[in-house]
Amino acid sequence: MKTLKIKRVHSDAWVSDHLANHLLDEKSYDLLIESDTDAYDEETGELLFKFRKATIPKIVAKRASDILFNHKFSSNNRGTAGGSIKENLEKGSLDANTAKKITSGKATSAGKTAYNTIKKDGTVSKTHRANEIGSGIIGFFDRYIPRFPFCRLTAFNQHHFDDWKEVYPIVKFVDNQFRKLIPEKYALQRNEADNTSQDFVIPNTAFTTVTVNQNWQTAVHKDAGDYEDGFGNLVALRRGKYEGGYFVLPEWRVAIDLQNCDLLLVNVHKWHGNTPIKKISKDSLRVSLVMYYRKNMINCGTHEEERLLASNLNLDEKSERN
Repeated sequence: MKTLKIKRVHSDAWVSDHLANHLLDEKSYDLLIESDTDAYDEETGELLFKFRKATIPKIVAKRASDILFNHKFSSNNRGTAGGSIKENLEKGSLDANTAKKITSGKATSAGKTAYNTIKKDGTVSKTHRANEIGSGIIGFFDRYIPRFPFCRLTAFNQHHFDDWKEVYPIVKFVDNQFRKLIPEKYALQRNEADNTSQDFVIPNTAFTTVTVNQNWQTAVHKDAGDYEDGFGNLVALRRGKYEGGYFVLPEWRVAIDLQNCDLLLVNVHKWHGNTPIKKISKDSLRVSLVMYYRKNMINCGTHEEERLLASNLNLDEKSERN
């Protein structure tokens, strides 16, 4: 196992000005990590990441893969991580429906990473949408005002509970590794989870939520909405042959190559993104799992209390329609 002290090449502000929202490429890093490594900032000593090869047991990975390789996830609200609409369009990585709307004049830009559709009456929709990508969430989600002012199960857990039971073992295994490898960060995050209604915590873990990404090159971004004193927990599940998909920290110009069953614990509050995923075999698929605690889950009540909030909202909506 290697321990590295890496010199910062670009400042946070420089990355924000020059790389945020943009897609990275093979020229975006100088150092590629392919073996067990602990990495720290050379000047401050701050932990950047801990990378462990072939950590996830194959049988555990297979149970999750059998489900997640066959379930389609989709999202158009990933904002900065979805990347620049213009850049995605130029590089051919904008989803076909969005590209058609943009090029046919049926949508208008709402900033670098979002657009608004133009309705049939010629008015512009108030709903901002980002590039549609292969991403979704499983586990639990906090209140999202005004649309969902109550804590809730994700759609995956509601409608595919038996599938969730097959995915859970990999989440629990990563939780154990998090506790072992970075105990001080784990203790902080687990304490937050333990003080949250257990109706909205992934059982016996420090996590509430898992983001699932399928063959998606994320643009340069910082994770938002998760517990600031925690740490990102990433796993890659792979099928077929492809190149790239490296996880890059552009401030340090370092990249990590996550192969099947590898584990990356990383500070996701630093700028990061992926290099392109280049398919070699037709069926190639890269599924990454990002496990975390959503910081506002601490405000959730019990399942019954949140159900009543949802019920009252539905009653209010019905009375408005009547």
